[in-house]
Amino acid sequence: MDDELNKLSTDTAATNRWQRARGWLLNAVLLVALGWGMHVWQTRDMLDQAESVAPFQTVLLSGEAGLVAPDASRKTVLYFFAPWCGICRASMGNLSSLDPAQIQVVVIALDYDSRDEVQQFMDDIGIDIPVHLGTPATRDFFRITAYPSYYVLDTDFRIIGKSVGYSTALGLSLRT
Repeated sequence: MDDELNKLSTDTAATNRWQRARGWLLNAVLLVALGWGMHVWQTRDMLDQAESVAPFQTVLLSGEAGLVAPDASRKTVLYFFAPWCGICRASMGNLSSLDPAQIQVVVIALDYDSRDEVQQFMDDIGIDIPVHLGTPATRDFFRITAYPSYYVLDTDFRIIGKSVGYSTALGLSLRT
């Protein structure tokens, strides 16, 4: 009888472990599905994957002429931000985790009131990277409706990724 109780106890413990593991797995799947659904919803109005982007001219924060164009040896991240955006302030530093030998990072300011506002933002976060000053036409062309937004482009300037919102250094690395 003791053997039967031990077997029943062991079977019950194994069943409980399996039920807990199944519950964790189900929660993980639901969390991933929720995250993916949010990503799809947030990026629904952005340019489509595989769409090509033509090189375009800008003015840099420094006042010099700027050109945003493909690099034959590197992918490109187009990172759009607004100086009033708190999430942009928190996430922009993560761009420095990208390997400049592999990724060309292009930072484009939008929805700003003045160059001074953009310069103050850059001074506050302490990142020394050329900043392109976008226009309402830039925002409209790239269909930017929230900040930060970014596109990942291949060496032919075709869109291979896009995202909206905070992205960790690991998240940026995985997307590029």
